Order: sequence, then C-alpha cells, then structure tokens
Amino acid sequence: MYSINNFFSWLFTLDHKRIGLLYTIVGIWSGFVGLSFSLLIRISFLEPYYNVISTDCYNFLITNHGIIMIFFFLMPILIGGFGNYLIPLLGGLSDLNLPRLNALSAWLLVPSVIFLVVSMCLGAGIGWTFYPPLSSSLFTSSKGVDFLMFSLHLAGVSSIFSSINFICTLYSLFSTNLVARSSIILWTYFFTSVLLLVTLPVLAAAITILLFDRNFGSAFFDPLGGGDPVLFQHMFWFFGHPEVYVLILPGFGIISHVCLNMGCAPDVFGFYGLVFASFAIVCLGSSVWGHHMFTVGLDVKTAVFFSSVTMVIGVPTGIKVFTWLYMLLNSRVNKMDPIYWWVLSLIILFTFGGVTGIVLSACVLDNVLHDTWFVVAHFHYVMSLGSYISIIIMFIWWWPLITGVSLNKYLLQCQCVLSNIGFNLCFFPMHYFGLCGLPRRVCMYESSFNWINTVCSIGSFISAFSGCFFVFILWESLCNRNVALGSFGAASTITNMILSPIAYHNNFFTYTFSVNYSYGVYHMHWKDNVYVG
Repeated sequence: MYSINNFFSWLFTLDHKRIGLLYTIVGIWSGFVGLSFSLLIRISFLEPYYNVISTDCYNFLITNHGIIMIFFFLMPILIGGFGNYLIPLLGGLSDLNLPRLNALSAWLLVPSVIFLVVSMCLGAGIGWTFYPPLSSSLFTSSKGVDFLMFSLHLAGVSSIFSSINFICTLYSLFSTNLVARSSIILWTYFFTSVLLLVTLPVLAAAITILLFDRNFGSAFFDPLGGGDPVLFQHMFWFFGHPEVYVLILPGFGIISHVCLNMGCAPDVFGFYGLVFASFAIVCLGSSVWGHHMFTVGLDVKTAVFFSSVTMVIGVPTGIKVFTWLYMLLNSRVNKMDPIYWWVLSLIILFTFGGVTGIVLSACVLDNVLHDTWFVVAHFHYVMSLGSYISIIIMFIWWWPLITGVSLNKYLLQCQCVLSNIGFNLCFFPMHYFGLCGLPRRVCMYESSFNWINTVCSIGSFISAFSGCFFVFILWESLCNRNVALGSFGAASTITNMILSPIAYHNNFFTYTFSVNYSYGVYHMHWKDNVYVG
C-alpha cells in the first residue's frame, strides 16, 4: 500500500524539486541513448569503406543522435531539471507560480519520448534539420518522420509551458524581491525562457506545414507546386540558432554564479557586465539565423549583414570570458579543486569553439567549409561540450545541497582529465577533415583518413567512459553517504547569492554558507568535511 501511495504521490506531484528530478531522469536516460548512437556512428567510421551498420541505419542514427541530445538530453536537464530546482530556491519561493502547468510540461515529455522511440523503430533518416524535399517526400522517407515530428511538437509544447511558467515566476519575483535581482542564474533563466517563447512557435509552424506537405497534398515547400524549400530553412534556423543560446545561457549562468562566489569579494562591475552581455547575446543571437544559409544563394548585402552581426556576437561573449578569467585569477579556491578545473575547461573549449565560429561567420569561408566536418567540430566544441560541461558543473556545485552527501575529490579530478582527453581526441581532428573538404553525414571516406578517424573514435570511447564514470561518482557518493550538509527539510531555501555548499570527502577548503529554514537562519561552517560551528 505504501508503494502505491508513493507512486501516486510522484505521479500527481506539484513539488518543483520532484518535477525537476523527473526532468533530470528523462534527460539522463536520453543522454545515454544519444551517447550510444554516437558510439555506433564512430564504430562505423573505423573502416573507410566497409560499414558495420547499413547506410539506412547510419542515416537513422545521425538524425536521432542530434535530436535526442538537443531536445531530450540538454534541454530537460539544463532547463527543466535544474531550472525547476533552482529558481524557487534562489528566489526564496516555496514553488513556481504555476505548479500545475509545471507538472503538465514535465509529463508531456513521456508521450514525446514514446513517439521518439516509435520513430526509431520505423526509421527516420532525414537529418536532424528536417530539410525538404528529403523530409517532405513520402517516397524517400518513412512514416517514422511523422512520428518524429509529432514527438518534437510535444517536446516544444512542453518547453513553451515551462517558459511561460518561468517568465511569470521570475517577472513577479523581480518586481517584488530586490535581492533576487542580484542572482545571475535567475537572469539567465529569464533570458532563456524569453528566447524559447519567441522561437519555438516558429519551429512548430514549420513542422506543421511540413506535415501538411507530407500528408495533405499541400506544396508550401515544394517548388513544383509554387513553394520554396528555402522557406523551411529560414523558419527552422530562426529557432535553430537561438536554440544554441537557449542551451548555453543556463551554463553561462552557473559559470558566472560559480566565478562570482569564488571571488575574494563581490564584483559589482562583473555582475552587471555579465547580465548585460547575456542580454546582448539574446538580442544578437535572434537575428543571425541566416549564417547557416550562406550557400542557398543569398544576395551580397544580406550575406554581409548576417556575417557582420555574427562576428559582433563575439564582443559580449568576450566580455563574459574575460570577466570569468579575472574572477578566477582572484579566486580564493584551491587551484586543485575539481570545480576550478571544470570551469577552466569550459572557458578554454568554448573559446576555441567560438574562434572557429568566427571563421565560419565569414560568408566566403563558409561557402568552402559548409557541410564539412569543420562545422561538426565547431558545433560540438561550442554547444555540446559547453552545455555538457555546464551540466557537470551544476551537478558538482549543487549535489551536496540536493542530496546532503559529498563527492569524492580525487575521482572528480580523474574524470575531468579523462573527459578533456576524450573531448579533444574526438573533435579536434575533425577540423582537419573539414579543411580537407571531407563532407559530413557521409559514412564512407578516403582510406588515407583512416588513422585519424581511428583517433577520433578512441576519443569518443574515452568520452563515453568518462560520462559513465561521472554517474559512478554520483552513485558512489550516495552509497558511502559522506555527510556534507546534514539533513535538509522540504521548506529550506538557499538565501540569494550565498556560496553553494560544495563539499568533497578529501581535503576540501574552508567554506561558509547560510541555510534559510522556515523557522530561522542557521550559519554553518565546514572545514575538511567536518562541521565546526
């Protein structure tokens, strides 16, 4: 009877912490599915001409890997999981303003994942960008495409509901709570929600029109009926490019929060610079979708506009990077601390990916490098590694608060080193492939690239192992139950801009923080995992 009641308490829960945990569970499961697809892709590249998997299956893997990683791994964890958990805690609220809408948005992910699995079984080898005429023709694509698009519809509705909830909560919070305005994480989640609310309906409209073209005889994207397939690209990338910032802005928020809290003193200029840089990224990022389309025949003035504005995005991004570096240099944190290593890794990898993005922003160079492995390398350095590392940092930074147990410092150091080796072995050689003109999404290649592709595959295996290793570190902390904070009650909230209670089992530095319970404020002081006052 207890188990049934416990099941229904989770099924009908309105608690933001439980809903955040549900998002995180779905995201972790989807992440490992997408990771397995990427490993199958790399296994296929171990031989230049003989493919372990069929070409049709290869196309299915390429399509589903991108969609799963973006819509079902990064977004549920970064926005749904940590957003649900952190926004009420950092704002001093008991829950979000619209808890029932919050629960609906979480449970909409379940049928979305079910339709995604159905599309995998039926097959959808059209690429994650859904470009017509390949996706609009019933002769070249199966019914799996319809299920995949319906899955994205449900995921988009879920994200829109979450965005409305976050915007309502944060707007009311900012208008009534002056202290909440000093949280950089809350501002980045507000900007992220605005971006989603503006761009997701455009993607929904594009997919709906594509479904009509496929099933009801319309010709919006068919040139034979007077349509234009380039229109779909405009609609898709109007969502697709801001989506990059949707996924990286929460990461920027946690990195900024970590750097601000690790500094010797509050850096007011750094805080305002980071907030306005985030706002500038939102504005500029919404107006540069055309740089994905330099090869479709844009006129010179349009190409120059998109190219110039894309380069300008490097200015607010550079403000963020230099502010983070300044605060890290003035940090009181031990330089051997894993959180320091991960923050530095994100800055280095994201900056390198940003530099290659500046290269691709030049329309002349993009015409040469378009649809080559250079684009794949840039995309993964910026979004995949940036968002993935920010997820790891969020787990390390907030795990002691969420679970009350500490993580093993030395295991985290080993995992950080392994991850960086795997990342760079896998993705860095892809720049060379692109410069040599090797096309992406093609499962065969010239045999002289075989040894470099083998290096990439080894790097992907190391990266996959490091991801599994991180899950093991979390599991090990729960098994050993090394107490970091004691027991937190359901009514506890973290006072705004207070240091996050990171703790490790081994040789951790002194950390002071406050926990605001409903019946009083208690100040705790930790040194080497021992509560001293």
